[in-house]
Parts: sequence; structure tokens; C-alpha cells
Amino acid sequence: MNILLLSPDLSSFVARDLKILRERHNVVVRFIHHVNLFRFLGDVHTLWKSDLLFVWFASGFALPLVIVARVLGKRIVTVIGGYEAANEPEIGYGSARSPLLRTLVRWILTLSDKILAVSHSSELLIQRNLAVASNKIRMVHHGFEHISFDSDYPKTPKAINVGQVSDETWKTKGIYDFVLAAEQMRDIQFIHIGSLRINVTAKFGRPLPPNLTFIGQVPFEQLGQYLSTTKVYVQLSRHESFGCSVAEAMLFRCIPVVSNAAALPEVVGDCGIIIESRETSQVVDAVRRALAMPDTEGERARQRILTHFPYERRRDGLLQIIDELGAT
Repeated sequence: MNILLLSPDLSSFVARDLKILRERHNVVVRFIHHVNLFRFLGDVHTLWKSDLLFVWFASGFALPLVIVARVLGKRIVTVIGGYEAANEPEIGYGSARSPLLRTLVRWILTLSDKILAVSHSSELLIQRNLAVASNKIRMVHHGFEHISFDSDYPKTPKAINVGQVSDETWKTKGIYDFVLAAEQMRDIQFIHIGSLRINVTAKFGRPLPPNLTFIGQVPFEQLGQYLSTTKVYVQLSRHESFGCSVAEAMLFRCIPVVSNAAALPEVVGDCGIIIESRETSQVVDAVRRALAMPDTEGERARQRILTHFPYERRRDGLLQIIDELGAT
């Protein structure tokens, strides 16, 4: 089958799905960030030669191609991310909080043959906030491959967080709370890795604590070096449709400290610590408790990801959906 995969970027989870689809199908990838007439016409030509449109994120930018795909009689699979189904007005997050954005997302989902959720939490939000029939949704967790790394490196008492830093993520992804915790734990090194879209010091409003380092974007191999020697991974998001960064850190035997938000408890399970509040005192207490845990807790976290979210399960579920649509 010829597939056109549409996504704003090649995030690690999109790259994994691309790898899966290319096991059996011919896949052309198009990145879409904004409306461009010439690019759109080229994408329409590619779509005309394709059998299926695979859309990562039901954004308004994807809607024109989804409409064309339906007119041309192409099959459409749409994977829902966190923003589309969320309704978090107190932090200005989620398409479902806006009547206009909610309508745009619902158009895409109505035109899609199958809607793919990446967690049970996301599946429930799609049904509740976007009023999508449950029989149109398929839940397939993200899947992760076994990662080989030198486990002889000792875990050091550090806390790490990974993700893009921007005005949008500063609070929704809990980066502000991460900085506040570092400020109160001057004896512990805090590290953030990810692209910097803002001036962090200006955003924080005062000098950053000396024990906190913003490293910026690094290749995955270098990220693995940081994760393999760091004991605690901290994710204090207000919303996560899954939490791939958490799962990837757990694969490197990091003990997770996460907020009780959306799919994060679903990913972490009984490994690490889930906190009910992002109050700095609670975050500090949770990080210290995680640092005091034996390293065997990190191995237990790794085994949870390999057991509950294996790459093979994602591959089989995704390819089954494509096979079903190709047979009808």
C-alpha cells in the first residue's frame, strides 16, 4: 500500500510509527507547519498516488489534505496527540476548550476512517471532549524497543527533565515547577535537555539556581548518556496523552517522579512516585524520596516499559489497522 504520512515534525514517536509502516508499505513523509499553496499542491499530487493518508495530530493545518483525501476516496487514519483532546482552560491548553478549534478537530475525526489513541486516558478524553463514537477509536499504546547501554556507569544523585522549552510548555510541561524544585535543592544537580525557544532566565524572572543546567537539544545517543547516569527523571506536566520522555527515561533505569495528570500514572504504574500536587514542597519531598530509593527501583521501571509497552505490540496493532482498511 502507498501511504502519505503527514506530521509537523519527526518526533521520536512519529519516527517509530514511520519505521513500522515501512516494514510493509511504501511511505512518503510530508511535514506541515503552515499553509503553503505550492507545497499543498505537491502534497495533493502525492496523495492522489497514495492509498491512505496517515495523519499525526489533528491540527487545522492537516484539515485541507484530509478533505482532499476524503474527496479522492482515500483511507484516513488520524493519531490524536495531547493537545487535540484536552480541555484545560486554567492553563489555556487544549483544542476542546475552544469551540472553533474543537470544530476543526471534529471535522478531521469525522472524515477519518480510524482514530488512534495512544493511551486509555487519551481514549476517554477523545470520547468525552470531542464526542467521538467509541467504535471509531482504536487504542494502541506507544511501543519502545530494548535500548542497549553500558549499565556499569553508576547512577548519580541528579534529577533530569527532557522536552522543548517555550512559552507554551513552561507551565503545561511543568518546567517552571522543575526550576522551583531545583531552587530549593541546591545540593542536587538538576539538568534539563531540549530545545530552548525562550530566554529561560527572563521567563523565570530572577537568576536561575546554580545547580540547574539547561543543556539544549542533543542527539539521542548523547541524551542516553545523560539518562544512563542520572537517577531520577521528573515530569510535572499538567497534561500528557502518554509521556514518551518518561518511558524513554525509565528504559535507562531512571526512577520517575511524575504529576498525577492524564496518562502519566498509566505509564508509570507502581514504579517511582506520583505526586498529587505540584507544590514545591511536595515536589522536593518526592525527588528526595526517589533519590533515596535503591537502584533496583530503576531496573523495575525499565522492566515495566519493556513488559507493558513493547515495540512489537505497537507494530502489530498499527499494521493490523492498515490491513483492515486495505481490505475494505
